[in-house]
Amino acid sequence: MKIIKGIFILLVLVNLNLLFAQAKEAPAAAPAKDGAAAEPNEAGDTIKGELVADDDTDSSLDEKGRKDKKEILRQEAMWKNQDYSGYNKAFEDLHKLSKAFANNKYRLALSSYQSGMNTILKMRESVEQYRKEQAEKKRLDEKWYWQKIDRKANEERYIAREKMSAKLAAVTYFTKAINHLDDIVNPDLKETEAYKTLLSSVYRSWIMAEYDTQNFPQCIPILELYLEIKENEKEYPAHKYLASCYSFEENTLKKYKAGSDDQIQKLKYKKNVHLLRATELKYGKGTVEYKHIVDLVNKDEVISVNP
Repeated sequence: MKIIKGIFILLVLVNLNLLFAQAKEAPAAAPAKDGAAAEPNEAGDTIKGELVADDDTDSSLDEKGRKDKKEILRQEAMWKNQDYSGYNKAFEDLHKLSKAFANNKYRLALSSYQSGMNTILKMRESVEQYRKEQAEKKRLDEKWYWQKIDRKANEERYIAREKMSAKLAAVTYFTKAINHLDDIVNPDLKETEAYKTLLSSVYRSWIMAEYDTQNFPQCIPILELYLEIKENEKEYPAHKYLASCYSFEENTLKKYKAGSDDQIQKLKYKKNVHLLRATELKYGKGTVEYKHIVDLVNKDEVISVNP
């Protein structure tokens, strides 16, 4: 009986060793082709970690391509001059059309975009924690109602400062991301879905952060660029933001009498165009909401042409 039990235990140990060995030899999961994991942004779009696969390797070249590359390397070796400085930079700038250059700029833009978003997310978490801590505190020293009002006002001022500071910092990151994406000059690569998705995400985040700092005039050109990208023109919030910015510009010129009637009229027209488009996209033509905005626009236009 003892012999049978011993054999059974021995078989179990052998099986366990085999399973362990198979687990060690199992191949690791293949990395994403893009070189980095894709992730969704706040809008739900998937942002790729790499703009396009860089296939400028010898394995991707045919026999003629490998031969041509070898000849180019031979010529570069013969003409190697560490002190060379080109007077005409046109030829040297051709490297900006390469996939490697575009991928590098894309990664830098993605990194800046993520840093900006993290700044805003950390601020939101900090504000939530601050509100929670303030709500849990016991206020035994507050004897009068005005003390409570004054304390809450101070809390809101503190939160407003934290939000403003974070959004200004985020705008700096988003601006860097835009500059990196603008450095990509290859027209074919700028038409890729990955480029347009990241650019839209950066523009959108930049606009919201800049708008919250009340820098409305700066939002206008970025909003107009945003609406030119793929299907963005069908997003009603973009038109709503743009109508609001044009309204601010219009009222500022009126208030300070800083513009001509023609300038004010142009701003009024643009404001109403985007206000109508936003209403049409959200509610549809023929709805009560759309007719109401049409009436407001008509009154606005009539007033604008009266002395």
